[in-house]
Amino acid sequence: MPYAIAHPEPLSDARLHRQARETVAALGLADAELLPDLVHALIRAGFAVQTGPATGGVEIRHCPEHYGPHSLLVSWAPHEAAYTPLDPRVTRVEDVMADALLHSLRALGFRAGRLGPSFSVQVRPWGSDGGR
Repeated sequence: MPYAIAHPEPLSDARLHRQARETVAALGLADAELLPDLVHALIRAGFAVQTGPATGGVEIRHCPEHYGPHSLLVSWAPHEAAYTPLDPRVTRVEDVMADALLHSLRALGFRAGRLGPSFSVQVRPWGSDGGR
């Protein structure tokens, strides 16, 4: 017997804003000015955002001491995995996924670039040099 895949209801604007606010609060990154807009855009586009261990979705981190006060790092995996691929056969997949994330963030209107050899994407405000 075939089974149907349940499709979630589209989020209303009010539910979308509430979910984005709750996600931002759960991340605890109050000093990251780009975060509310980034989370809202990602959720609206259908991405899940990690709010704790093993919650799935993209990870968003704020590392002002390394990448400047306004930069955010976004990756498909927890940052430890983003810097150390566990299996060389997976490296190509991680690279493709990081590029897809980069292109998605740019399509959503964010200034984004790959972060060196890692599988993370750096998001910065427009007009920012991204430095310290």
